[in-house]
Amino acid sequence: MGKSPLTEQQVKSLRKLVADKPLHSLLLNLSVDLMLRASDLLSLRVKDVMNESGTVKKDVKVKQKKTRKSTLFLPLSKNSIDVIKLHLTGKEPDQFIFAGQKSHYTNKPISIIQYSRIVKNWMKMLGVENLEKYSTHSLRKTKSSVIYKKTQSVEICRRLLGQSSVTATSAYLGIEDNDALEVARNINI
Repeated sequence: MGKSPLTEQQVKSLRKLVADKPLHSLLLNLSVDLMLRASDLLSLRVKDVMNESGTVKKDVKVKQKKTRKSTLFLPLSKNSIDVIKLHLTGKEPDQFIFAGQKSHYTNKPISIIQYSRIVKNWMKMLGVENLEKYSTHSLRKTKSSVIYKKTQSVEICRRLLGQSSVTATSAYLGIEDNDALEVARNINI
């Protein structure tokens, strides 16, 4: 079974819980907004989200390692823009956004394992009992799941996630025949 996305309420609660932790605040907001795989998210640098003038970009374009495709320009929400301004202003353009504690020696981002531990801790903070249902991939799925629920468009989600087929995106979002039948029941011609 695939990983569960977070609910909108879980994201709102987490934003409050991590507001005073720069790394966590950046991880949460950017992972939800950008819908990237962990490896792509962690490889982001300050210059990917900020212009040379020091202003925050409205959209971010990333080349995905797995597919070697560029995603669409993905918009940053007000939440992401605010945490970027707060925590990244004045940082070097080539610095990793999610720099590890020893990054001034190694110039590396945090590891995917560390990111996974952070997500598990967030779910514990929320009081989630079934922790194995959540991972870094849950954050990638969060916004696309909300978009699907609001639009019923697998194609929109496919494009935003940078996936190659609607079939793969349907499986990724956990869309089943019952979901399709429910939509059909609610549309009368």
